This record gives sequence, structure tokens and C-alpha cells, in this order.
Amino acid sequence: MKKYTIYSFLLLVLFVSGCSSSFLDQEPPLDISETDIFSSKERIQSTLLGLYGTLKNTPTESFMGGKTYLVFDNRGDDIINKSENLSTLYDSYLMNINSTSTENTTTWTNAYWTINNVNVFLEGLEGAKELVGDDYEQFKAEAKFVRALCYYYLNNLYSQPYSLDPNAKSVPLRLTAQKGTDDNNKPRSTIKDVYEQILDDLKEYNSLPNGELSETGVSRATKGAANMLRMRVYMAMENWSEAITAGELVTGYSLVGNVASLFKTPYYTTETIFSLPMATNNTPNTQQGLAEYYTDEKILIVDDVNGIMSKVNYSLSADSRSAFKDTKKRLVKFTDVATKLDWVPIFRYAETLLDLAECYANTTGGEGNAKELLKRVRHRSLPEGADPLDIDALSGDDLKEAIYNEKRLEFIGEGIRGIDIIRRGENFVQGTKTTSPQNSGYIWPIPQAEQLINKDLNK
Repeated sequence: MKKYTIYSFLLLVLFVSGCSSSFLDQEPPLDISETDIFSSKERIQSTLLGLYGTLKNTPTESFMGGKTYLVFDNRGDDIINKSENLSTLYDSYLMNINSTSTENTTTWTNAYWTINNVNVFLEGLEGAKELVGDDYEQFKAEAKFVRALCYYYLNNLYSQPYSLDPNAKSVPLRLTAQKGTDDNNKPRSTIKDVYEQILDDLKEYNSLPNGELSETGVSRATKGAANMLRMRVYMAMENWSEAITAGELVTGYSLVGNVASLFKTPYYTTETIFSLPMATNNTPNTQQGLAEYYTDEKILIVDDVNGIMSKVNYSLSADSRSAFKDTKKRLVKFTDVATKLDWVPIFRYAETLLDLAECYANTTGGEGNAKELLKRVRHRSLPEGADPLDIDALSGDDLKEAIYNEKRLEFIGEGIRGIDIIRRGENFVQGTKTTSPQNSGYIWPIPQAEQLINKDLNK
């Protein structure tokens, strides 16, 4: 996999799109080696920030900072892709991804590029423990968080739901630095193995800082971000008790009064747990940014005929979230087409509360907690006196369905709906088309480029 060599790692220092605008505005060195990277604490930290950059985007393609993030809503049932353009995720929308589809190849390449950069960083960090001193454990935990996040999204594209068969094949686990082609051959791991590796990467979450209301505090790994990812994984494994434990560790955050403020400058609030920031010199390339897709009604629009914003109790004029759909059916959470500076939200506290609600609803004696958590999110945007939904009267599957629907409405366009469908082993339904978990359109095939060079892939 020549794409994933040490040379790619060094390039990330030159093209780094890290987490703070002050860092982004610095001029990178023109000539640098691996030895140089680990020669000073400042350069080591700059390279660590670069890992967040490749998680977000490369100079030409977006990973979780745009295009791949958008895949998960294209696979959901609340957004319509009317572009009929293969360059704007129409294949993903039609569940028609094959081994040579562009979004498939670029997603795989960018994910494993980021993973290998993490692996090379971790290897170099081991030889620089004295240099980084007290920051060693935090730097290591941050890098592993980035790797865990990559594997989480890969597991949600290239495997069937864990709930159907945890031992089904997923993606290869690459956990050591690859600096040449000697380690190309790697078999696919199981879904369970990938999730267990993610949890292992996150086990040192206490080495991470607490979240804080600052640009750095929401754009680098924190205890809250790590526990949100742990919670998602435990939910995928239907381990509700461990998911609750992880969710209850997400503290120090609170819902904002108006959800619209989350999508405006400065793009972080008391509700923001982890987001991918943008700066003027590292915005997504053409046909990669969120605003380009959502503010042009020729690409992605809200499905207000079949989607969540068509349903009774979820399309109410009194609900402030109804303003996220304009008269052209455009989703207007992400609107900065000109400069492409919209931040990409990955975790926010409203998800913590709704995920906890779902976990409690699946736990004996937990329905009371589930209802209170559901109310906190719903009545932030819809005054309780204007809410026709009697949450207190709900129980069993009706309560769970209300939680699912609330999450769909709250996070429409934020890359979550497609993941929740997979997690629960449900069908993908778009209009009259249904794709079951066993269908090839549901599970992305391993890209042809990987198949050609990895001879052990299917062992």
C-alpha cells in the first residue's frame, strides 16, 4: 500500500489541516524528515494536530470533514439526492456502490492514510517519551482516538450490523506503522474484533483533558469525545449497561437555548463535544464541503414527503428546528458556500442525552429516565405546552420509536441517521426502494485497489 507509507506521513506536516486557526496559519517547514518531526516537543504536537487534519480532509479530498460524512445521510431516509451526478454521492444514495466507485476508493484511502499516520506517530512517540514529558500519555490517547474514529466509520460502511452477526467480516486491522509494501497482505477482521480494538484504543480516556468552551477544547480529543465514541460502540454491541456508564461520564456540557447557534460563528458552544473545524487555508475542495451539498437544491434536499420532517409531531411549526428546512426544501444548517468555513459536528451533547434515553429504554426499570432525557432535548426546541406528543404516556416500543424519531429530527444532515439504521439492523428505505442488511448495496465492497494488492484479504 504505497499510499500509506512514511512519505504520506511527512506530507501531512506540509498539508496539515489541524485544529486551531493559529496553528493553521503557521508556515510549515519546507524540508523535513521523520527524525526532524520527533526532534522537538513543538513539532511533535504539530504533527499530532496533523492527524486531526487528515481525519478531516486532504488537499484534494474530504474524509470526515465533508464527503464521507455526507455518505451516512445519503444512505438514510430523511434526505433526497436529486443530483443524478456520481461526483456528488448519487451512487451512495442509490445504494449502488461497487468496488471502483469514487467515494468508496477515496473513503478507504483517506481512512487508512489517517490510520497509518497515527501508527507512524505512535511509533515515533515511543522514542520521544522524555522529550514530551508529562504530555506523553495525552498525546498517545489523542492519536488512538483518531484511529478509533476511523475504524468506527469503516465498520459502519464495510460490514453488516453487529446485531446480525458479530463474527462477520469487516475491514483489516492495521495497528503498526507501514513504511513500505512488506505488510500489504492483511486479512479482514471481524466486526467484533474491530469494535473491541476501538474500545482498546479508548481505554486510556482518563489521559485526555476535560472538554472546555474553546476552539481547542472542542476540536481535539477529550474525555467527553472518547466516552461518546465508547457509548456508540457499546450501543452497536447492544451492551446497554456499559453504554450508559460511558454516557454518564460525558459531563461538563449543557444544551444551548437555541439549536441554530450551533451552526453559526464561532461554531462551538456549551453543547459541542467534538467538531472538525475549518480555516481559510484548509477548507474542503470542490464538491467536498457540507454547504455545497445542502444549500444548492440541485443536490441534497429534505425529504418532507417520506422523511422525518413529514411525520406527525416532527414537522411542527412551533418547533424551532422546522426552520432548518427552507421553502426550497434545503437544509440550512450548513450555509457558508462562499468560504466553506462551516464546522463539521461529530459529537454534541444532545446526542449524549438521546443515546442515554435509548439505552435506558432498553433497560429494565429505565423508562422513567428515558422519558426525562427525551423531554430535555425535545422541549429545548419545542415548548412543552405546544407539544402534542404525550411523552409520559409512552412505553415499550412506542417510547423507543419516539426516541429514534427525535434523534432523526435533531440530527438531520449531521451524518448519524445512516449509522443508526445499520446499528439496529434495519432496512434502508428510500421512497419505494428497500435495501436489507444482507443486500450488497447495504455493505460496501472492499475497493478494487485494495483487492489487487492485498492477497490475504479474504483469508
